[in-house]
Amino acid sequence: MNIFHYYPKVLPVKKYGGTQRIAVNLMKEQVNRGHKVYLLSLAGTHLPSINVTTIKKPIQNFEDYIPDNIDIVQLYGTPQETPPKPYLVLIEGNGKPGEKFLPNTVFVSRNHAIRHKSTHYIYNGIKLDSFTYREKKENYFVFLSKVSWKVKNVDLAIRLAKVMGFKLIVAGGWKLSFRKNIKFIGEVDDREKAELLAGARALIFPTNWEEPFGLVTIEALASGTPVITTNKGAMSELVTPDVGFRCNTFEEFQEAINRIDEISPRKCRERVEENFTAEIMTGKYIKAYEKIIQTGNL
Repeated sequence: MNIFHYYPKVLPVKKYGGTQRIAVNLMKEQVNRGHKVYLLSLAGTHLPSINVTTIKKPIQNFEDYIPDNIDIVQLYGTPQETPPKPYLVLIEGNGKPGEKFLPNTVFVSRNHAIRHKSTHYIYNGIKLDSFTYREKKENYFVFLSKVSWKVKNVDLAIRLAKVMGFKLIVAGGWKLSFRKNIKFIGEVDDREKAELLAGARALIFPTNWEEPFGLVTIEALASGTPVITTNKGAMSELVTPDVGFRCNTFEEFQEAINRIDEISPRKCRERVEENFTAEIMTGKYIKAYEKIIQTGNL
């Protein structure tokens, strides 16, 4: 199959950028399966196994760059006009009120799809070899999300550490802290992230918005690290009782911290191996492409 992707950002991303990582995982795994992959992206993109064409800035007339032999077009946002070839649109974020989506659009969790009046979703997937599985943990908890984004709720993680006294490492931005047990380390690259997640007793992910997916949760689980989160958005689909805790109140978060050693690192890893790998994700996209090519619709 000849697959054309339009992703108007520089790839691969070095630090923050979960959506970019999913796009790269998908393209690389498609190549691994023998498909020919073309990418239109921004200058600075470097993906050796993929046929890359670069442009200086995002454009609307990306159709001009689609080779004649393309079987399907993969997009990462709704275009202004319906593509001239079979297409699939992936939506990773929450849409704006009243936003319209094309028929062949997939979302990233069941909850995400339902909230956008759709039944089509494909879970994100990661490369397991990008993460370090470790059963023996160090004595710290980790918060890993964009600190400046209030919906990620770093304040709750900080409050827990202040009240309970455990060591908290916060990655994803900076904030003033005068407590020895709370350390901010800014954004981290892939190597630093893998080490940080592997050593943590748990990931504290107190998201307070309708999370479309929450990529860092499966990155933690792949590392053998339990997740303590809320019931928002896709969390009930990702974080089951055998791999972490979903909390509604501050007291429930405290209880989860105290009970974290009940969770098996092996169960965490298996949760990802069985549901959220790049290989599983890619297989589902290929099936969706085949259906669209044959019938015109998902």
